[in-house]
Amino acid sequence: MSKELRSALRGSGVGAIVGTGFGIATLSTIGFDRMAFFEGLLLLSCAAFGGLLFGSLIGATGAFRKETSTIEVPEAHVEISGAA
Repeated sequence: MSKELRSALRGSGVGAIVGTGFGIATLSTIGFDRMAFFEGLLLLSCAAFGGLLFGSLIGATGAFRKETSTIEVPEAHVEISGAA
């Protein structure tokens, strides 16, 4: 499994959790007495799916990537011609 896929899956999981929390908060704000069971379930599943998509997008770009980067800096080559 590649690092990009692993970070996208990790981001999807985090996004689904955040989306589900957002859906529950939205349902509690609207009120359960004004909605049927199917409407509440649909709102919750759409929020979780949106969070999953957003999390996979963020994860694939590298926000959830654990990567040790080694930056190689080339040595400076300075030529001095002529004497002052």
